[in-house]
Amino acid sequence: MTAASTPGAMARLGPEISAAVRLAATIGLLGAFGPFLLVVLKMQVYGLVLPTGSMVTAWGLAAGFAVAAVVVVALAAVRDLALIAIGNRLARRLAVPVLLAAMERPGADPAASTALALHDIEEVRRGATGTLCTLALDATLVPAFLLLLGWFHWGFAVFGLLAATLALGLGLMGERLTRAALADSNADHARGARMVADAVRCAEAVEAHGMVPALVRRWAEGLARGAERLRRAQAGARLTGAAGQTLFGMVSGGTLVVGTLAVLAGSDIGYGMVAAALLTSRLMEPLGHAGGSLGELAAMRAAWSRLDALLRAADAVPPRITRAFPCPEGRLRVERVTLVHPGSGRALLREVNLEVGPGEVVALAGPPGAGKSTLLRLMLGVQLPSAGAVFLDGHATAQWEPGDLARHVGYLPQDPLLPPASIASVIARLDPAPDPGAVLGAARLADAERLVANLPDGFATRLGGGLRLSMGQRQRLALARAVYGSPRVLLLDEPAAYLDADGEAAVLRLIATLAEAGTAIVLTSHREALLRAASRRLLLEPNGWKLTGAAPPAQLVAPARLTLGAA
Repeated sequence: MTAASTPGAMARLGPEISAAVRLAATIGLLGAFGPFLLVVLKMQVYGLVLPTGSMVTAWGLAAGFAVAAVVVVALAAVRDLALIAIGNRLARRLAVPVLLAAMERPGADPAASTALALHDIEEVRRGATGTLCTLALDATLVPAFLLLLGWFHWGFAVFGLLAATLALGLGLMGERLTRAALADSNADHARGARMVADAVRCAEAVEAHGMVPALVRRWAEGLARGAERLRRAQAGARLTGAAGQTLFGMVSGGTLVVGTLAVLAGSDIGYGMVAAALLTSRLMEPLGHAGGSLGELAAMRAAWSRLDALLRAADAVPPRITRAFPCPEGRLRVERVTLVHPGSGRALLREVNLEVGPGEVVALAGPPGAGKSTLLRLMLGVQLPSAGAVFLDGHATAQWEPGDLARHVGYLPQDPLLPPASIASVIARLDPAPDPGAVLGAARLADAERLVANLPDGFATRLGGGLRLSMGQRQRLALARAVYGSPRVLLLDEPAAYLDADGEAAVLRLIATLAEAGTAIVLTSHREALLRAASRRLLLEPNGWKLTGAAPPAQLVAPARLTLGAA
């Protein structure tokens, strides 16, 4: 099945968005007649109460006025609450399939792809329950108000249509005048903010190399450019705002002129002149903001298209059939694995064959970009090879149910990112009911027990918010998370990158303890102490980007169970 023929996960969201638009239009239409009803009731005071002096009529009109006011407010509240609920439901239904599709998108950076997907989800949610519903309501109100104006007198309808057209033209002109200038101004301010953030992160190097004056000058120049563009945008907004206010004033007077002419022509319009002035102003208001709404709608449509394409592409890929397999031994085998990134002219890894048995420690060394971290991700099963396969106890990791595979394989990435949760929950991999004994044991293995004991609430301390941990502390917690549950295979990507000598010694003790217990360990490192601790040290060289054991004895130990495919 091709991407063009797949229905796409987005298709099932159409009814929900249509329901949101219909709900907003219906409730908004009912609520829009509230102000008109209140004016009618006010006019009845002059027409019925003052001439007769009837208090019963006065109290009846007052009660009607109060009921109408309550209904108007209640309808607006119901509409807002319903749209919020629909928007949240829409975002929830989109989040899981979109993020999974973004993370598994071939050849894309998972971090950048998921960030764009989250931005698009929010754009669709905000647009569907905000801009789109507002436009639907306006499209319903405009003909309704024109019919009401025509009911009072056809001249009011003609004048209202002319005023609405002028308001729409002003709105489109104002959006065109300000859009480009605001976008340029925001881009200048964003560049300035990034420049300041980068300078703060590298403050010592910036000061040591005498770069502060140049950076300040560049920042000031960017700030001046952004301020000038913002001034132009504000000038355009003020111009169109003044024109709009002038138009509203002219329309109020014009409605009175039309009404006066209708009365002179013999028409009995009663209080229609006042009602027409109110309805004409209400008719012009949404059209004056149509320019900005159309811009927001275009952004929503672009986000919708990206999400739809992403999900159609994911639906076009046949789903992987996975299951839980037994893992009695914990033997990892990489068999003829080749990886070629889309658009790349050569393979990053080619014909890699490797076997790691229980209790063995294999260290991968090599220059940056040689594919060490990529090989670990292939072993983990989060990235699929272009050819070949990775097996755990004879079963391909690509066919293993991910949640069950995670019980048998521990992983420490280079960047120890931790979610905002309690320390115990983080170590237990967000298990809703973590095993306290296993959490404590993992913390001890990773030499993180003392670190946790010094936190305000121990293992109940929540990460995020005001709590700031160093990279070394975060790495210790991430290492504890990797060994939680006693996995049969442990994959460590630069496990001592952010640790001092004591931390490195703790990692060495952890490796020795787990290897003695029969855990298969594969690690990458540039530290000689960790390389010496391995039973086999293998070098990834850029010569054909293959795993090779051809290196001087000082660097490598003979690679047992290592075979090479054809070059």
